Amino acid sequence: MLFSGVRPGEFCALEWPDFNFETRDVHIYKTLHFPQGGSGAYQLTPPKTTGSVRTFDVDDFIVEMFKRLKVTQSSRHKRYKELHDDFVETQFILTNNNGTPFTNWKLVNRMARLMKLTNIKKHATPHIFRHTHITMLIEASIASGSQIDLKTIMKRVGHDDAKTTLKIYTHVTERMMQNSSDKLKIHFQNILNPKDLPRM
Repeated sequence: MLFSGVRPGEFCALEWPDFNFETRDVHIYKTLHFPQGGSGAYQLTPPKTTGSVRTFDVDDFIVEMFKRLKVTQSSRHKRYKELHDDFVETQFILTNNNGTPFTNWKLVNRMARLMKLTNIKKHATPHIFRHTHITMLIEASIASGSQIDLKTIMKRVGHDDAKTTLKIYTHVTERMMQNSSDKLKIHFQNILNPKDLPRM
C-alpha cells in the first residue's frame, strides 16, 4: 500500500492474476466488500470511482517480495489442507490459512498491533499509506527536478477529483518550501555570525 497508493479494499481484492511479474504491472479493477461487516460471504465490486480502474507498475523489490509471498502462501495452504477440510480455493494474494481473503478490518487490526510496538502515538489506519505514497511521489519528483504532473499522480492512485490530490500537493510543497527557508536561514546566520567576522 505504501509503494502503490492502493486503497485497503483494493489491496484485499487483489488476486494473483492481477499481478504481472514479467511487466511488473498491477491491475486494479475491483474492491472487496463484506455485506455482513467482516464476516460471512464477501463480494467483489467495482472500485470507488471509474477513475479507480487503473494499471500501474511497481519496483523490482516489490515484485520479489510478492514472489516470496506466493511461495510461502502455497506452503501454508498445503499444510492447512492436510489437517482441515474447510479450505477454500481462491486466487487472493492476502489470505487466511483456509484460503479466504483478508478483510479490511484484519489490516486495521494488524496495523494497530504493530503500532503498539512503536513509539508512535498518532492514530493511524492503513489508509494513511495511500496519503504517504502520494506525498512520496511529489517529494521525489520535486527533489529530482522532474516534477510529476497532477494528472499522472491522480491516474496512479485512482483519484477522479483533482481537489483531493491538489490538497496533498499543496501541503507537501508548502512544507518543503518552509524546510528550505529554515535551512537557508540557518546557513545565512552561520555566515553572518558576528563572532566569526574579522575585526576591522
